Amino acid sequence: MLHTALAVLGLATCIALAIHMALPWRWRSRVDTQVKRLGAWCRAQVDGLVGWRRRQRQTRAAALEAERVIRRARESALNTRVDGEWDGNVYRPKSFEKPKKPH
Repeated sequence: MLHTALAVLGLATCIALAIHMALPWRWRSRVDTQVKRLGAWCRAQVDGLVGWRRRQRQTRAAALEAERVIRRARESALNTRVDGEWDGNVYRPKSFEKPKKPH
């Protein structure tokens, strides 16, 4: 069964190539362009089907990394808290309030 299918596929390929060689050059270039477009479309479809897993994995990894960075920043802020005051969204440590020396 497999041998017969491969033989039929080979025969169909040979007949298609013989017909392609017999075509005038304008028709041949038109057929070549259509075959290239069909190949590009098929490649795009396969990339779309295979690539969604990669995109999903990258999105999940980016979200996990963002959570890790946020958690690390929060822990760092809690552990290294310096006395100071908040002025809106600006934090001013008391260590900046040193008296200024006259020049």
